Amino acid sequence: MEMEFADFLAQAQALMKKGGPEPHEYEEISASCAYFNNKKLSVEEELKLHEVLKPMLNVDTMIGFSFQKPNGYAGDFELIDRIYQYWKSPANTFFHAWDNYSHDLDATKAVRNRKTYINKLLVNLQNRKKSPLVLNLGSGPCSDIHQFFTNNPKTKVHFDCLDMDSKAIDYGSAVCDNYIDSITFINKNAFRYKPDHQYDLIWSAGLFDYFNDKLFVRLLNRTYKLLSVDGMMAVGNFSDTNTAQGAMELLGQWYLHHRSKEHLVELAIKAGVPADKIEVHSEKTGVNLFLHLHK
Repeated sequence: MEMEFADFLAQAQALMKKGGPEPHEYEEISASCAYFNNKKLSVEEELKLHEVLKPMLNVDTMIGFSFQKPNGYAGDFELIDRIYQYWKSPANTFFHAWDNYSHDLDATKAVRNRKTYINKLLVNLQNRKKSPLVLNLGSGPCSDIHQFFTNNPKTKVHFDCLDMDSKAIDYGSAVCDNYIDSITFINKNAFRYKPDHQYDLIWSAGLFDYFNDKLFVRLLNRTYKLLSVDGMMAVGNFSDTNTAQGAMELLGQWYLHHRSKEHLVELAIKAGVPADKIEVHSEKTGVNLFLHLHK
């Protein structure tokens, strides 16, 4: 597509004037965001765009919460839980059109699909192990774990939920309050975590795609060693085919390291994982890839 920045700005102004996008406009908005995100706007152009969108760029919208980063970083536990809950602004229904657009993105659908994905892995695990131990790395809001316990109240699975954000730990503890005897919450940096036991499953939904390749390999190498003899590690990473990347970055300033299946395999091999122990899967949108590493 060919488009001038002035036209993009006019498009944004028109959307703001009428209260946000309608479903038939979603694809066009995402395409425009992708186009100008790839072109790399100048600082001046970004400021102009954000000035137009300013009434919407507050913590009372999905996009605004990502943009403002009230917890200090993008994709935090609170935003992820808002995605899980199909959250819409209670402050002003004017923002609902923008929230609807956010929830319709393949990226947010992929995040919600993580809950189904990990629950299937956990059910398979408990069917073959009597009292399995799971490490939830970068545990965030723990809504996925809560769902598993709700669906499997007699499970013998025990979780170590690790997150470096103490507020995420507090949040996850409150979410899983009814199952607290089956969870150990650990407030620590993943690179400094040294347990005295091994895990049957290590799950990391959305931590590794914040790391560059060097840090990705370093943590993967370190964590893979924590698996039990027949254990498995499942690492989530957004695919480089994510059609919402432009909207995430240009509107919400939410930046990730998007990777292909081939790239993930390459990084796993660099981390010392044998090639025949590596698989790459995805949830149903294909946006969230999952690197499976077997021991």
